[in-house]
This record gives sequence, structure tokens and C-alpha cells, in this order.
Amino acid sequence: MLEFCVLGSGSSGNATIVRDKETTLLFDAGFSGKEIINRMKKAGLDPKEITAVIVSHEHGDHVKGVGVMSRRYGLPVYATPITHDNHFLRGQRLENEERISPTKAFKIDDFKITPFEVPHDASQTVGFRIENGGKCMAIATDMGHAPAKVQNKLKNCDALVLESNHDIQMLKDGPYPAFLKKRILSEKGHLPNVETGEVLAKVISARTKHVTLAHLSQENNSPEVALGTVKQILKSKKVDGVMIVPASQHSPADIVRI
Repeated sequence: MLEFCVLGSGSSGNATIVRDKETTLLFDAGFSGKEIINRMKKAGLDPKEITAVIVSHEHGDHVKGVGVMSRRYGLPVYATPITHDNHFLRGQRLENEERISPTKAFKIDDFKITPFEVPHDASQTVGFRIENGGKCMAIATDMGHAPAKVQNKLKNCDALVLESNHDIQMLKDGPYPAFLKKRILSEKGHLPNVETGEVLAKVISARTKHVTLAHLSQENNSPEVALGTVKQILKSKKVDGVMIVPASQHSPADIVRI
């Protein structure tokens, strides 16, 4: 049994639970500790069962609640040395600090977790390929583009949580200042809907049954726009048979069993 639940995803916070019968992992903790606990309980999950926190990078919408969760539940925090040493994470008192390679697999109980670097404007950002009991999923929520080495980590998965941050035209026409638009559109910014659809068309296989569109911008995207764009691209590439769900910034998604 392998399950996951996206507790929320967007510029105001990101957190995802992945669990089997024995182990519960929290990937990123970008909401306050109180909010993470509330969202877990709303989803029918027990925060006391969390085994570890695993951090993708140090931006506040991914680490806001890391220290609180670590101290309250005595949790080890897994992150790359560069991320641990960044002042955003360094400023939080952690119960136990576990340093991981950005490219080499590590194990937590029956989970094999393989980090992979993605292009984003943090000190170092990684996605995660997660394997357990013959099942596999991947999480990649912050990247300006998805090069071939990233796409390879997304292939042959049962489920994917993949960024679909913005509609390019909505961003260009929107209220953001020019410097911020440039940052988001850069190769180390955030993935637009169109590229998300194109990437999914390349990595989805007969094995892939569920895709969560993550990190949607509240100003430059909408669930309807993201879903419509991605589905249109997949249809044009004759890719079907996959459940595609946009994540919410405001509430947890349903638990997905893969």
C-alpha cells in the first residue's frame, strides 16, 4: 500500500504526505506547523505518525513549518547540505539534521527516495523519485524548465506531482512587476502550463494513473486554465487514461492510493 495526499501547493505553501502502512513522510512543510496539523487532520491523517520531514529547497513556501514540526514530533529533517546550510533553514531549530546527496538514493524504512536536481533559483533545489513495494511516484514542484535528466526521473511512475505554475499570457498581462515576471519566466523560475503538458506527454506511460498539477499561481493561473491546457496537449499527443487533478492552495486534496 502506497498513498499520498497533497496538503496544499502554491506560492503560499507546499506540503505533501506520502505513506505506507508503517511510515509517513512529509515532503516539504511550507505552511505553519499549526496549519499542517490542521490540514492533516482534515484529510484524516495523524500528524503523530509522521516519521520524517524531507525538504526540496529552502524557500519559505517549502520550509515555513519545518522547525515546528521537527521539534513538536521529534522528527529528523532530510535535506541537501547546501539547503541545510542556507540561512532560511539554518534559522530554524531542528530536532535532528540529516544531510542527503542531491543525486544519490537514500532509504527510510521501506522507502527508497532518489533526489534529483531541478533548475530553480534557490541555493539548491531537488525533486524526489519515491519507490516502495513496487510502486513509484515523483514530486517536482519548483523548476523553470524540465531538461531531459529531470524527465528521465519522471518516467515509469504510477503517479506524479508536477508543477504547473502559470499561464504565460496571463503572467505577461498580469499585475506583477517586470523583474518578477522575468524571474518566473526564466529557466530557473517556474514551469508554465504548456511545458507541463509537453513534459507529461513525454513521461506518462501505461503505468501512470494519476497526475497532480502543483504550485498553481493564484494570480497568473487557475485550476480550470491549467487543467484545460494540459488536457488539450495530452489529447493532441493521444495520451489518455490518466486522472489529472489540480492541487489547491487552500485545502488538502483527497488521499490517492497507488
